[in-house]
Amino acid sequence: MVFSLQPLCTRCSRSLVKSCLFRRPLTTTTANPLPPPASGHALLTNRHLISLTGHDASHFLQGLTTANISLSPIPGTGIYSAFLNASGRVLHDVFVYSTGEEDGGFLIEVDKDEVDRLATHLRRYKLRAKIKIRVLDEGELGVWSIWRDVIQDMPRSAWADKIWRAENAKIGCIDPRAPGMGWRAILEGDSRLQEAGDESSVGSYTVRRMMNGISEGQKEMIREISLPLECNMDYTSGVDFRKGCYVGQELTIRTHHTGVVRKRILPVQLYDGEPRVPKALPVYDPKFSSSLPPQGTEIFKTKKDPKPRSAGKWLAGIGNIGLALCRLETMTDGWLSGQRRAEEEFKMEWTELAEGEEGRKIAVKILAHVPTWLPVSGTAKPQS
Repeated sequence: MVFSLQPLCTRCSRSLVKSCLFRRPLTTTTANPLPPPASGHALLTNRHLISLTGHDASHFLQGLTTANISLSPIPGTGIYSAFLNASGRVLHDVFVYSTGEEDGGFLIEVDKDEVDRLATHLRRYKLRAKIKIRVLDEGELGVWSIWRDVIQDMPRSAWADKIWRAENAKIGCIDPRAPGMGWRAILEGDSRLQEAGDESSVGSYTVRRMMNGISEGQKEMIREISLPLECNMDYTSGVDFRKGCYVGQELTIRTHHTGVVRKRILPVQLYDGEPRVPKALPVYDPKFSSSLPPQGTEIFKTKKDPKPRSAGKWLAGIGNIGLALCRLETMTDGWLSGQRRAEEEFKMEWTELAEGEEGRKIAVKILAHVPTWLPVSGTAKPQS
């Protein structure tokens, strides 16, 4: 049976297809990407690179990023990190790779739409530091994601070493954000991976990432609004709470020591009909056909409440899955002081405007999932 999500009438909670308000299904103009293969790789065309070289490069990055940039990094390796503003809000989520150059060199991977903003941010803090900042040309180098969910013939580390040797990759790292996210690799712009499974699209990679509850880029980590701990960066190896001072550290470390994070980004699934039982990960259906809510759409309980309170906000999605900033004590079981009753459901409502038609209200149900790598608590991750 093919899963089909239909918008709900906001007054009677029946399918709009059966109601008098709207008698034809909503469809998107582009097809949803295929599910990601168990073993595959994808060229991340939505990511771009900035080169940072010079004697002061390590010290310069150490004062700007949330992760610990070693003064003597291992050549060819990388880490996950972020740049914050002075009030502790996320500006850019990044991977930082050491190139192994003699005078110090790094490649910074960032959201392609934000590369010029990050370059400007770096130049603002350059002052007299002996560094050179350069945005790489289009096609000069490519960022690849490589994964393999099931490895029966050899350990994952051995398989990664085999791929690294076969593809002659010089720069890359394990993607530490969640178990099974695979590896990051930097290759020449015209290179293609031959031994790393099936080549997938960036859309299939995004599906896999969202199903694992990983946010990426400033369409999901809203620039100058999102907090690093709300983006789960304390659990995705993006923040080092023992390093020295950096821009935005004060609020981040205070939130960590307070020990309570009331909202976090979680994977969510859109559905219709009977209540769903939460699982560790949402189930993706490429045949799903419906429009998606605008970014920032509020999430509320389906039951009428004289004083309705937002349970979260929609961030982004593909098909019937996505990411939302969820209030933990409301939308999940066993978080903080609240306990979500099994019969409680949540919905989003918005108005869709179509050419030549009046705006029509659409409502869909939404279910939050808690990935296995996130603990069932509302506390910040303790530093080991």
